[in-house]
Amino acid sequence: MRFIFSFEEYVVKTEKAVIVGLIFAMVGLSFTQVLLRIIFHSGIVWLDPLLRHMVLWAGLTGAALAARYSHHFALETFVKLAPKALRAPLETFAAIFTTAASGLLFYASYKFIRDEFAAGSIAFYINRFGVPGGWAEMIIPAAFALIGVHTVIGIFRPEDHFEGPF
Repeated sequence: MRFIFSFEEYVVKTEKAVIVGLIFAMVGLSFTQVLLRIIFHSGIVWLDPLLRHMVLWAGLTGAALAARYSHHFALETFVKLAPKALRAPLETFAAIFTTAASGLLFYASYKFIRDEFAAGSIAFYINRFGVPGGWAEMIIPAAFALIGVHTVIGIFRPEDHFEGPF
């Protein structure tokens, strides 16, 4: 079990790095786009759709990270407000419910990505290079898988192992 906790911590560090990198990139690219529009009265055509996809990636990666620290669903608030005698069974129920929901959403998003690849959809173009819609939206099933994994591991995580998200 120690190996699983160690591996999860590596995944969490990776998620944090991805979020920080995406936020810095989004701020820099947005600032560049604004400057181009103010100074040259034009901008980079493909930058707005790229930024929208970056927001999707940052948000869903943040949701997976929030699931690691049990701060993801409103159901957690209900558990924390319950009497102490009911907290342990309610936490287990909430984790099972969250895992089931993320499993169903993973399956639906997997089918969505499969259909995106099958249809050959293009999310946006960077000059003549078309970014396939499946790759641009690959974070959707990945995030639901991470949410499920973090939640299942959280069932077995000792209470004293908890630490804040940053």
